[in-house]
Parts: sequence; structure tokens; C-alpha cells
Amino acid sequence: MKKISIMVIILLLSACSAETITDERTKPEINSGKVSDEAVHQQLDGAEEQDYIKISKDDAPRLWSDADVQLWKYVTDYSLSEEMGYKQEITSWRKLEGEFDKSLSTPNQTWENPGKLLLAFMTDVEVSNYLGQEIWEINSRIKFLDENNALGYIMSYGLHDDSAAGSDIKLTMKKENGFWYIESAEEREHCSRGIGESFCI
Repeated sequence: MKKISIMVIILLLSACSAETITDERTKPEINSGKVSDEAVHQQLDGAEEQDYIKISKDDAPRLWSDADVQLWKYVTDYSLSEEMGYKQEITSWRKLEGEFDKSLSTPNQTWENPGKLLLAFMTDVEVSNYLGQEIWEINSRIKFLDENNALGYIMSYGLHDDSAAGSDIKLTMKKENGFWYIESAEEREHCSRGIGESFCI
């Protein structure tokens, strides 16, 4: 009788284990990151659809191929200014006003890559002095034209200015004898209300 009872218990335990295994296999693999599209995009009934930042498939490649593309332009709401008749425009590149250390534009044995040269320029002209006060964001990028030529961009956005939304500096950099120097420096503005003769109005 004991043998029969033990066998019945073993059979019951086996059945329970098999059922548990079957149930676990039919569950979505949430913890593994393999969740179905339906689960990812599921929304509660009656909930309002969320607004997301969307970049068109035609514009998206520019985020990598165009070093001076301004990401903040994709997240800024221009509707109010457009209703008031304003048009966002960008001035043409012009020679940088002001001076910077002449050693930065002289072929020498200092900067082994354009990134270090760009950082030395930013430090020299104190471009970050007003960051967090009169400038909300500054970012920099490098675009290699070939192994001996590169463009450096310093982009400032969120100026405490009702005329200019942002400003850019572009450095043309060259490599000579294994080291980099600045060949030319230019600047431009992003205008909130359009351009006058050559500057933001």
C-alpha cells in the first residue's frame, strides 16, 4: 500500500512539474528583452496618445553625415513665432570677429589631432564662460575631409537673446608634419526673427 501511495505522489508531482514548465514556456520573455511588438506598443484603453520627437527618415542620416546639423532645431516649437510672422534664418559664414592665440594658427609640434586643437581654441577664446548663465548648451564636432584636412564646429544654443537663438563657430584645420593647426575661423548666427542686412534683427 505504501508503494502505491508513493507512486501516486510521484505521478502527481510529475504532472504538476510538466504543467509548470508548459506555462512558463508560453509566457512572453519579458526579462530577456524579447517582448513582442504588440506588448511594446500596447496602450491602455482611453489613454491619450503620447507625443514623441520624430525625425523623418530623410533627415535622420544628416545627424551623422552633416557635422553642423543642429539637433535642437528638431525639438524647438516655432509655431508661435511663425504665427507672428517671424522666420527662422541662418546668417552666412563670415570671418570670426576677435582674436585668438596666434600659435593655434601656426604650424607647430603641439596638437596631434584636431580634437585637441579644437579644445585648445575653445579654452583660449573662453567660449564656455557663460555656459549655464547666458548660454544653455555648447557642443563640438569634428568632420574629417581627408587625413590632412578637417572642420571643427563649436555650436552654442539657448542664448539669452530675443534675436539670436544660437551661434556657431567653424574652424578649418590642416595637418602638417604630423601636427594640426587652424587655417581659418568663421562664425554665424541662428536668427529667431530673420536676418537684416547681415545680422539677426
